[in-house]
Amino acid sequence: MHVISMQHWRATSKSIRFTIAFAILVAITVSQALAAAAEDQKVKDPNNKIYREGLKAMRAGRYEDAIKIYREILGRDDRDVQAHLLTSHAYLKNQNYRLCFDEASEALKLDPNNARGHALRASSLLRSGHINNAIEELRQAFKFDAKEPLAFWAAAEIDYYDGHSADARTRAYQAHLLDPEEPDYVLTFAHASSRLEMFKDAADALKLFLQLAPKNDTDRRESIEGLIRFYTRLAGLKVHEVSGPKIADVAFQLRSDRRPYLRMKVNGRDATFVIDTGSGFTVISEEAAKRLGVSEVSRGGKSQAFGGDGKFKIVYGLVKSIELGDVKMKSVPCYIRHFHIADGVDKGEQADGYIGLSVLSHFLVELDYKDRVLRLDRNESATLTAPPSATVVPFRRTHNGLISIETEFEGNRHINAILDSGASSSVVSAAAVERLNMGAQIIKGETTRVFGAAGVADNVALLFIRQCRVANLQRENIRALVLDFGAINETSGFEQSGILGGDFMKNFHITIDFNRSLVAFTPHSDSGPRLNYR
Repeated sequence: MHVISMQHWRATSKSIRFTIAFAILVAITVSQALAAAAEDQKVKDPNNKIYREGLKAMRAGRYEDAIKIYREILGRDDRDVQAHLLTSHAYLKNQNYRLCFDEASEALKLDPNNARGHALRASSLLRSGHINNAIEELRQAFKFDAKEPLAFWAAAEIDYYDGHSADARTRAYQAHLLDPEEPDYVLTFAHASSRLEMFKDAADALKLFLQLAPKNDTDRRESIEGLIRFYTRLAGLKVHEVSGPKIADVAFQLRSDRRPYLRMKVNGRDATFVIDTGSGFTVISEEAAKRLGVSEVSRGGKSQAFGGDGKFKIVYGLVKSIELGDVKMKSVPCYIRHFHIADGVDKGEQADGYIGLSVLSHFLVELDYKDRVLRLDRNESATLTAPPSATVVPFRRTHNGLISIETEFEGNRHINAILDSGASSSVVSAAAVERLNMGAQIIKGETTRVFGAAGVADNVALLFIRQCRVANLQRENIRALVLDFGAINETSGFEQSGILGGDFMKNFHITIDFNRSLVAFTPHSDSGPRLNYR
């Protein structure tokens, strides 16, 4: 793994002792919980019994019940800082980030130096996509308590989004040491371990997560059980093993749907795949998997995507080899799923799959829409060098590994948008349309049909965007789809409100530096206006 090989090297030395530590912590978690409960009995606070009822509700995943219990305390004393903090945490768990922020703010009005309050505000801002503001709150949290576990966890999440997976592992582990009963900290450790391709650690952490997490979320637990089986299968394998030239150019077609298609080999057999920066994993259709000799190795639960009910069954496979031009890669993990095909599409025009970021992130990637060439550079010293005409933009990666870029609409409306070469059109979330008061820009009397990973969405509204801006790049008069991002944001980690699709990307030569989390957009001569800064 070349892009993050140094991170992997630094993290590997910690791998064994982290795994052992997790095994020990599994054994001591129960005794620590019992000790904590015994300590609770000594507290003379008249609300202590109610607090314990709230804690039981939280651990059982009954967050609405916990909120009611803590509000009962606040109804008697609205100056109870602890009750405000507990209510805020329950809202965080229940994914109501605005009320999480509000309750934490109430606590901070009463106790401005409360580290937990600042950590809760940071967590709500983080999940809402306001990461820079979250960082400021974290500074305050650590200032007042250098051992606040929620602050360590939020910092670990930011490290993970910024591509610092080894640091994310360390901070998530520290959060777990400080609060061994909180399942979210273990989950972040698992995510970071997986991105570093340390699958044994990831599987062990997920097993611990299932011991700690509420038992009422059966769908999520089923998904994680399937993922544990998959990671166990991958443990000990050297996945994404690359051979061939250090730099390779692969020609692609840009079809009428504005998506880049390339011819490649899968297990030595010819196939057609879409270059898809909007997929964290490589994906193969059920039909193509049978033809190409890709078999199922694990399954379990559902994943989130656009279309239908927003979910599709998760089936994992393992490709023996893929060939992108002269570059060969062995042992490529993938999803196998049903593809929903638009009516009238010729069978010969259908894609067999999507090359996702789990493959592309091993290279410095150049996607030249003008000359129709994908360049893959796996030199360890490869780094982004952009011409003067290019605009270089930092990005973050979601829990699913997707590239998220800050984007601006109509001059001052900021959102996080996924850079997605596998999407024909740009998209804005229905929630963002409402939040940014853009409802009047929905094109009346015009809808369309969208084919997504989870099925078909009918009567999808279209939004007219006068200006779409990324840094100093500006595109005008864009027609974007309006879709519900609820299912997507359940697993993205921080809120995504848009997609920059083929209608945007086709105007540029795009270079993606995964090691430095930078993307360069070099416009074609006729690609539209740029803004000049003084």
